[in-house]
Amino acid sequence: MKVGSNVLTTDRGKLDITRMSSLVEQIVWLREQNYDVVLVTSGAVACGRKELQVDHMLDSVEQRQLFSAMGQVKLINLYYDLFREYNIHIGQVLTTKENFQSERSYQNQRACMEVMLENGVLPIVNENDTVSIEELMFTDNDELSGLIAKMIGAETLVLLTGVDGLYNGNPSEPDSEVIRSIKLAGAE
Repeated sequence: MKVGSNVLTTDRGKLDITRMSSLVEQIVWLREQNYDVVLVTSGAVACGRKELQVDHMLDSVEQRQLFSAMGQVKLINLYYDLFREYNIHIGQVLTTKENFQSERSYQNQRACMEVMLENGVLPIVNENDTVSIEELMFTDNDELSGLIAKMIGAETLVLLTGVDGLYNGNPSEPDSEVIRSIKLAGAE
């Protein structure tokens, strides 16, 4: 399950605690129905941006590094507190695109999530924006969640977002259309 920043935050960019609580309750219900869940979450940069007002110009990479480093702490602590109410242990997995390019890193990352799931720990995954370099950043967490779903052999990928769906182009372009159905190669 992937949840976007626009789902986790209010119009003013602050974490929407009510919505996050609802999300946690839904994940708890899924786990009670014996579904394994891996949560790919956005929101760290948005959290960090609200924590610190910078009085000088930062380039886009510096902003992403600074705000994600601060925001990731706040975000994971909130998830920790919310899931703890249901006696669910969480574990944080921060990754980069490079971790999907090296077979050793890929297998290590998969093994980490598998051992977490086997032991009842909910993996919470996000891009490690503090060390990612611009050329090797994921386009967004939709891309990351697709890679994670493939990595762990997920049967279903749920994208929680404010976008109407998957488009055949940039959603802001007038010629872009929502793709109504996708059939994966080899799927029935």
